[in-house]
Amino acid sequence: MKLFSLIALVVSLVIFSSCSVKRPGVEVDTEIWPYELYNKFNLRTVNSRYSNGLRYYCASYPKDYFRPDQLYMPNTDKIIMENNETLLSFEFITNSQIVMEEEEKDGSYKSRMLHTIYYNEEFDDYRASTRYTKKHEKCVPYVIPEDVNSTAKETTKK
Repeated sequence: MKLFSLIALVVSLVIFSSCSVKRPGVEVDTEIWPYELYNKFNLRTVNSRYSNGLRYYCASYPKDYFRPDQLYMPNTDKIIMENNETLLSFEFITNSQIVMEEEEKDGSYKSRMLHTIYYNEEFDDYRASTRYTKKHEKCVPYVIPEDVNSTAKETTKK
């Protein structure tokens, strides 16, 4: 009877622990500058237009997709990253909640999602969920494309 009780207890603990809320890090309780999300928000933890590319490329953060000259902060709560094809922005609602907005400029994709973010101490980054798109073992480095306008200017100079 004691063995049965012990087995039942172990099974119960396993079931309850698998059903418990899992967080990808510690809750954010201090103010974060939006620029930190450009450097450290792990896109592998959200469903986004980048999800398919993240399976192929080694890139994980907005800084891997946008150059510093492609971003601006209209205020202290929002950062906007923009190139010829895409707009990505993060806006703080609270210290731990952001609205992530994505838009393809050709109109083929638009998304606006509220995420609770957590700080992951092990990887020194911010994450939105326990979902994680793994890097492929043979991932390819992502090269940020040149803007069409700058390429045209360089061509005329040659």
